[in-house]
Amino acid sequence: MMKSQIVFTLAAALMAVLTPSLYAEIIGGSSDTSPPPFWENSFWGMTSSIERAFPFTTPSGGPYIIEELEVAAYHYEGMTGATAYFSINADNAGEPGDVQALVELTGITTSQQVLSVDFTDELILGGDTSYWLVGGTNQGQVNWNFGDMAFGTAAYRVDEGEWTILSGANVSAFAILGNPVPEPSTILLLGLGVPFLSGLRRKR
Repeated sequence: MMKSQIVFTLAAALMAVLTPSLYAEIIGGSSDTSPPPFWENSFWGMTSSIERAFPFTTPSGGPYIIEELEVAAYHYEGMTGATAYFSINADNAGEPGDVQALVELTGITTSQQVLSVDFTDELILGGDTSYWLVGGTNQGQVNWNFGDMAFGTAAYRVDEGEWTILSGANVSAFAILGNPVPEPSTILLLGLGVPFLSGLRRKR
């Protein structure tokens, strides 16, 4: 009976720890909704020479493990197979700075829709910190739809030159999803709990 109570209590604790990680929260974006709402036929164009960028500030608390990026994008007819790249950059005095992580978005079609890509390499962003999402393409033109009623700061640059900052501009639709970094006690619980439960099962 005692073993059953211990197993139940520990399993419940582990479930409480693991459950939040199944539901990533919005760490930054054009709105507080995932997937981000967007306007059709309204966009900033990205070409092999023009990059677009939008700032965001992470929530207080953190740090956060970044898991997924959602953007609304499409391309014109005749550009099948178009891809885009997106990077999260540090803020450098109000403009995009050093790249923190880079992902490639594939599967862009002529349909205007929200697409997503996972961050495969671990990326941890600080809480209440400013960053930029930068987008571009190496071929053709990818259209990054405006977010629905999303206005603020935008930036662009041509041929990797100086950034031009725009205020009161349309902000393209995006959502960056992640979770708070687990506390050390949580990691310890996970490390001790799983082997303990396995050991109890073997003894039965």
